[in-house]
Amino acid sequence: MMRFLRSHPYAVTTIVLLAGWYLITRGGLVGKSLLASPSEVVAVLADGFHPTGQAKAVYHHAWDTACRGLAGWGIALGLGSLAGLVMGMSSIIYRACEPLVEFARAIPPIMAFPLLLVACDFGPASYVWTIAIGCLPIMLLSVSRGIQHMDHARLDLLDMHGASRPLRIAISVIEILPATLFGARLTFSISLIVTVVTEMVFTPRSGFALGALAKDAQISFDTPTFYACILILGSYGYAANALIRHCEWRLSGEARRAS
Repeated sequence: MMRFLRSHPYAVTTIVLLAGWYLITRGGLVGKSLLASPSEVVAVLADGFHPTGQAKAVYHHAWDTACRGLAGWGIALGLGSLAGLVMGMSSIIYRACEPLVEFARAIPPIMAFPLLLVACDFGPASYVWTIAIGCLPIMLLSVSRGIQHMDHARLDLLDMHGASRPLRIAISVIEILPATLFGARLTFSISLIVTVVTEMVFTPRSGFALGALAKDAQISFDTPTFYACILILGSYGYAANALIRHCEWRLSGEARRAS
C-alpha cells in the first residue's frame, strides 16, 4: 500500500478529499442545499445507466455536451493549424497579424453566442461555432509561434547534406508538433468551458445538455444532480487532458530521438 501511495501521490489527496467530504456531510456541518453527500451523488450517477426521465439521463446529457465540444474543438484545430501555418511561415505576416489575433483572444466568445443563435436559427451550429471562435485564436497563436521559434539550424543542416523535400517537411512537422499539441491541450479545456456556459445561457432544442442540467439542478437545489454534473465534467476533462499530454510527451520524445 505504501509503495502504491508513493508511486501515486495524487491518490492520497483524493482519499483525503473524499473522506473530508463524507465527514462534513455525515456530521451535518453543511446543509444539504449546499453540499450533497457522496452516497447521494453516487445514486444519481448510478441512475444514469437506467434513466426514468430526461432529468435522470445524466450520461445522455454528458454525451450531447461532449459531442458539441468536440465538434467546435475539431473545427478550431483544423482551421487554427492551417491559419497558424500560413501566419508563422512569414515573419512579416506574423508581426502584422499577431496583434489582431491577440485582440480577438481577449474577447469572451460568449459575447458572440447571441448573434450566432440568431444566425444559425437557434440550432446546434450556434453552439459549435461559438466554441470554435473561442478556441481558434489560441490554436492559431500556438502553431504560428511554434513555427517562428522552430530550430532552423537543423533544417539548414539538412539542406547542406542535400536531404529530400519530403524529409525536410517531415522534420518541420516534428519540430512544431509540441507547440500544436500544447495548443490542442489548452483549447480543449476552453472548449469544455465554453460548451457548458453556452448550454447554461440557452438550453439546446434537444433538451440534453449537461450545462443546462446543472443550471436547473442549481435553481431547484437538487445538489446531488449538480455535483454529479461537476464530477462528470471534471473526470472527462481530466481524462482528455491526460491523453493529450501523453501524446505530447511521446511525440516530444520522438522529436528528440529524431534530432
